[in-house]
Amino acid sequence: MILTLLAVLVAVAAFTIVTREVLESVVSPGPLSAPHASLRGRCLACHVPFAKAAQNTTCLACHARVGRDIAAHRGFHGRVPAIATQRCSACHSDHRGKRAAIVQFDPHHFDHHLTDFTLTGAHRGVACTACHKPPRKYADAPGTCAGCHAKQDVHHNRFGKACASCHDTRSWKSIHAFDHARTGFPLVGLHRQTTCAGCHVNGRLAGTPRTCIACHRKDDVHHGQRGTNCAACHTPAGWKFATFDHNRDTGFPLVGAHASTACAGCHGKAMAQRHPQTTCIACHATNDVHHGRFGGDCAACHAPTRWPDVHFDHDRMTRFALRGAHRTVACTACHVGPLHSVRPPSTCIGCHRADNPHRGRLGTDCAGCHDETQWRAALGFDHGRTRFPLVGQHARMACVGCHVDRSFTAKGLTCTACHADDFHKGRLGRTPDCAQCHVPAGWDRWRFDHARQTGFALDGKHLGLACAACHRVAAPTAKLDPTCYACHRSDDAHHGVFGRQCGQCHSTEGFRPAKVQGQIGASTPVRMPAAACPADHLHGGVARCWQLAQQSPLGDIRRRR
Repeated sequence: MILTLLAVLVAVAAFTIVTREVLESVVSPGPLSAPHASLRGRCLACHVPFAKAAQNTTCLACHARVGRDIAAHRGFHGRVPAIATQRCSACHSDHRGKRAAIVQFDPHHFDHHLTDFTLTGAHRGVACTACHKPPRKYADAPGTCAGCHAKQDVHHNRFGKACASCHDTRSWKSIHAFDHARTGFPLVGLHRQTTCAGCHVNGRLAGTPRTCIACHRKDDVHHGQRGTNCAACHTPAGWKFATFDHNRDTGFPLVGAHASTACAGCHGKAMAQRHPQTTCIACHATNDVHHGRFGGDCAACHAPTRWPDVHFDHDRMTRFALRGAHRTVACTACHVGPLHSVRPPSTCIGCHRADNPHRGRLGTDCAGCHDETQWRAALGFDHGRTRFPLVGQHARMACVGCHVDRSFTAKGLTCTACHADDFHKGRLGRTPDCAQCHVPAGWDRWRFDHARQTGFALDGKHLGLACAACHRVAAPTAKLDPTCYACHRSDDAHHGVFGRQCGQCHSTEGFRPAKVQGQIGASTPVRMPAAACPADHLHGGVARCWQLAQQSPLGDIRRRR
């Protein structure tokens, strides 16, 4: 009975296997690849019936690492934007047999920038299998220096695993500038030339001493007499370059002769006096040639360079700044008595009254014109502040050219006050305004605008006339009658018959030809020819012109038929 039951079960199982193999052979597109061989017969492990779009979900359910990379935008699958929207089967096709590669790509043309590890330097020439060693997955390749080069670490992990902090990808020997300042101990001076092992003995990093004396105790030529703060005097540039800042550390700057004085000159042997007195008189009482008469503040007058170098700051320490020639005057020239009892005057006139060539006529404010350079060559008087600024030729004149008597009082603001009218000889009036025509640059540079300044434009024959042709005699007001008849009465060939309005027939271009406007009848205008009324009256119509003139004294001649 039992044997019969077992036989039935075996038969059913065999039938099921045979039936499944038959169905799979009919439905399956082909045998699975080697990585998926374990899923044979479990179609639903990857495929969702009637829902191809859901296949990516089943893929990522197994390949969870790829799903995390896509979500975090890292790795190859996370850096290629199209992967997030494509089906996995677009790149990873299966059912092509166990020997078929499920990963379809060309390793020789793969863009490594699409990964988290960009190939630079020597990495560019390394074979793919050097890092991606079969049968490990490509994504399992190490991404750190120590992951690949642990056996090449000559420091034996004493400097940690951050190889890139010193080395770069060009080669191990190519060491870039490690920023030692980040350690709190910047390398300067000779420390830059020291090998790492010179301080980090046996490759030890932690506990490396940071003080000078810890490393250089054997180099201390002072044998501890100056303490252990080597940096107070020395720098990493070298032991011979002592840079003790006496000004910063003591408040007593070493300048002048003090800079060349040996330390023992003030501090005694072996620094017996660590804090000697800092006043001049404390050290130099025997050098005081004044014997205390000027007090103990030697630095008020003398410089540390040497005693003869006196640098008393008269500008800062008194109310009388020494400028110009005053700087070269001997102290005794002004200080005729003891410094603290006799004060010299601080005004110009107080010292230079005997040098005043004006004899007090210009007051006592010498600085109004002169300065401290010299009395004569350095006049600082600004003539522009007066009512007569100096421009043109006036600016080149010496002061005594106008102020002959050196009184420097006003001589008058008009041109005629200094310049006699020798050219016009009074024809422009007794006190003409020369500035209407002339400028201070020179008498020959005149700019008189006759039309704008008189209202009488010079044109035609008037344009070339000399001024004296019209301005013949002196006139009290220097203003002439602007009418033609006032100047040309003697030129009137009509003897006043046609009145004094010369401009009705003549123009400034010349008396001839004359242009006369007449009328025929009541309204017909006509232009009479020039020969109709010649100035010399050579024709026989003189009597007729005279008759017409009697009828129209102003020249409004009408012809009668």
